[in-house]
Parts: sequence; C-alpha cells; structure tokens
Amino acid sequence: MNRIMGFIHDQVALAGHAVDYFCAEDVPAPLNGRLTRFTFPILVFRHAVHAARLGKPYDIINVHEPQAGVISSFKRAAGNPVVVATSHGIERRAWELALEEARLGRKGPTLKTRLIYPLTSLWQSKVGLQRADHIFCLNYEDRDYLLGWLRIADSKLTRIFPGAASVYAEAARKRDYARATCLLFASTWRKNKGIEDLVPAFTILAERHPELALIVLGGGVPQSIVMALFPKSLRVRISFVDTTSEPDTAAVFAAADVYILPSLFEGTPLTLMEAMMSGLPIVATATCGMKDVIQNGRNGLLVPIRSPEAIVKAVEQLIVSPTYRACLGRAAQEDALGKYTWQKVAEPVRSVYEQLCDGRIG
Repeated sequence: MNRIMGFIHDQVALAGHAVDYFCAEDVPAPLNGRLTRFTFPILVFRHAVHAARLGKPYDIINVHEPQAGVISSFKRAAGNPVVVATSHGIERRAWELALEEARLGRKGPTLKTRLIYPLTSLWQSKVGLQRADHIFCLNYEDRDYLLGWLRIADSKLTRIFPGAASVYAEAARKRDYARATCLLFASTWRKNKGIEDLVPAFTILAERHPELALIVLGGGVPQSIVMALFPKSLRVRISFVDTTSEPDTAAVFAAADVYILPSLFEGTPLTLMEAMMSGLPIVATATCGMKDVIQNGRNGLLVPIRSPEAIVKAVEQLIVSPTYRACLGRAAQEDALGKYTWQKVAEPVRSVYEQLCDGRIG
C-alpha cells in the first residue's frame, strides 16, 4: 500500500470514519506479476461488489489512478460509491516525459514498452480520470494538466500533500550543521528519480571533495547494479541502507547532512517531507511537487532537471557554508512542522470526503 495514503487514512480513521484497505498484498499470488495491471482493478471492483451484496457498500472508494478505470466505470454494481482517483504523477505526463528523454538521446522506453504500455495502462488511467467523481493530485502541474488535457472541472480536483512524522524532527534534534560530508538519496533507484544525473553529479563532487559520501536509502535494486554505474575508486564511499521502521528511517535522515533528489518526474515525494522535518538542507529539481514545496534560497535549493552541473553547483554552495545549510534546513523544518504533519495534510482529504458524501462538491 502507498505509504502516503496509508498515513493520511490513519488520520481519517482517527476522525471517526471507518477505513478498509485492499492492496497488492491482497491479490492471490497466481494473479500477481505481469497481469496485475489488469487483475488488480478487477479484484478491487469485485471486492466492492461483494461488500455491497453483504449490505455494507462503501460510501467512497479511493483508488490509484492506473487502477481507477474499472470501478469508476461500473460503480453502480458496487452500490454506486463515490470514486476518488488519486494520482501520484499523471501517467500520461510521465509517458510524455519518457518519450522526450528518448528524443534527447537519453535512455527512453524500449520498443516492447512503447507497444505494450499504451495498450495496457495508459487507457485505463485516462478512463479512470475521466469517470472518477473526484481526483486527488500531488502537484499543481498535474492539476493544471488535467484542467487542460481532459477538461476536468476545477471543482473535481484537489491538490493534496504528503506529510512527515514528528520522529524525523526528534531524531535530528542535535543537528548542528557543522559538517557537510554525507549526501542522502532516499528513493527508489529508477530513471524518473534522476539517477542518470545523480551519478555524474556525485562523481564530480566526490573527486573534488575527498571526504564526501553518498547514502542510498531504499533503492529497491541490487547494490551491484548501482555500484556498476560509479567509478571503482568511488564505490567505497557509497553505502546502501534499507529500513523497516519509521525510527530507523528517521535515524538515517538524522545522520545525513544534505538531501538530494534530482527527479525528472514525481507527485510530491514523501521523502522530501521527511527531509524537511529532519531539518536537512535540500537540493531538488524545480519540477512537480518539489517546486510547490521548496522556495529556492529560502527552504532549499532548486535546480533544473537533467543538469548534473547545476546539482554540483548547488551542493557546493552548501558544502562551503554552514550558515547557509542551517538557514535552509531550519526553514524547511519550520515549514514541515507548521504545514506538513500527517494531521494537517489529512484535513483537506477528510473534508473532501465529507463534502462528497453530502453532495456538496462534484
């Protein structure tokens, strides 16, 4: 289950609403794997129909954009619930960016993906977005895209934010910004996270600053795959960490000195909020949810996408100035404590749900 929606719905449940979950973990093993993009939407629909036949229909079903097509199209058979599609980055936008990467001579979709993905996933996403009663977006670029592309009514769109737990601030309470020797990349190691720009950027930085190290947290791929991308001489300065609890993750953030995320495409990343709550000075790309949250030079630094040189320049600004690191990190933490706790970010979600049930918004 997506951590963002899990944490938000924990708060919705605390407000007195009953919340049930149907996740990938609930899909029988024989139906998981390559066919999941088809089986999961059907199983969600079947689950909702079963609840309705038991006399306990759902009032609202929140479903991830790529799986929203079936339930939004046939919801009457499931007791006619309100269907909310949540997008963590509009699939069609991500696809357009992937094709642009290929045109620019960077790594793009394979021929197989070019043939299969539009036929299996893109159309489901489009149908789900068109037929959903409401849509949650995780950045304003996506919101504006839906207004233009599908002519979705403004009243049917809500921009929501991830949050971060206070444990990140507590774990970093002794942060003094005296050093800048440990960069943190806390994300899945995949193309949209900007890894093609992170590798050359860190290579340059590490050659200039012999004490600099990189932590890859939650990469989700074998360490050997990542290591092979870096010069052999630098590999000893790269470490891989996986955590299983929030306190352990917060401890990794607390041990780092600079958070770096050169993503090409995102919703709004959860780890960005965790970095802010931890008081880390941030270097992120000026796109998607990052530019909604980070104000360049106030609570972090924004750089263009596809620019290792800009990443290097931004990180070196932080390396040379403890005062600047402290200024940006403390401002980021203040914003997180004031605006991005789970309780605060769940409020608009709960409010939209209640209004949808009351028929006050579409």
